[in-house]
Amino acid sequence: MVLDAGVEAVEEGHLAAGTALLRESRNNPELRALYVDALSSAAVGRSAQIHALLSPDTEEHDAADILLWLGRTLIDEAWRIRGDGVASTVSRERFKLFFATLAQARDPLLAAAEINPDDPVPWSCLQWFALGMQLDREEKDYIWQRVIERCPTLFPAHWARIQVLAPKWGGNIEEMMEFARGSVDLAPEGNPLTAMIALAHEERFSQCIRDLAHRKRFLSALRVFLTYYDEDVTAELQAAAAKWCTRPVPHPRDLEAHHLFGWSFYQTSARDHARWHLYQVGNRLHRAMWRTPEEFVRVLRKLGLA
Repeated sequence: MVLDAGVEAVEEGHLAAGTALLRESRNNPELRALYVDALSSAAVGRSAQIHALLSPDTEEHDAADILLWLGRTLIDEAWRIRGDGVASTVSRERFKLFFATLAQARDPLLAAAEINPDDPVPWSCLQWFALGMQLDREEKDYIWQRVIERCPTLFPAHWARIQVLAPKWGGNIEEMMEFARGSVDLAPEGNPLTAMIALAHEERFSQCIRDLAHRKRFLSALRVFLTYYDEDVTAELQAAAAKWCTRPVPHPRDLEAHHLFGWSFYQTSARDHARWHLYQVGNRLHRAMWRTPEEFVRVLRKLGLA
């Protein structure tokens, strides 16, 4: 896969491979978003080198590619500093460095958006900036509106929006679930955007367990763990998956959607659906739904896929 080769090259310090991929993706927002996500993750620790690619002679659209990559890499560097834990697990020193690093991402992304005003990807990335900087809801909504004006079905933008609406980041379950169901309705037939309902259910499931455990209601937390993915949730997942998979159209985010549905169906009694979705991913891991690679492999074995 061309992206795999590009990521490997960037990890080895060959940044020209990244700029070449971004140049090729200018007219495809979904592909561009996928490329910038992967390349930025690969470039963590190299943001200064990306910045050094800019010069007064840089062609305008090349500059937009570099600025987009720079901004997203700074976001990834900041979140790597912060870590994935809740705020109480992050030291004051790490928070200071997190905010200082994250603040640097705003200007490159806005500059990229100004050069290429039709590109939704800088605005999609800015959602993670807004989340980390704890901007108010009005500002987050403004950024979201800029995304959907340009590409109303952009997969990673919807993923980020669910995080914005999630209770763990100051949102609420009802609005998050309403948004996810609206995403399913919005998705064209054959589009993996329907997987947002799987993501939202996972967020709701995890939040319920966290809340109960925090209140030391451990038996209730166990009951939720065992019963959340009931017939109603399963039916909703099946309907959303069917809208995508009955007549699927190839999409850059198919891998992520199969992982979302595969993980979710594994929590239900419909293990055959989990098996089908995870068969589609082969051995390609997507970390968002699996705590460790070992967990993923363990599930594949239980489903007879490894």
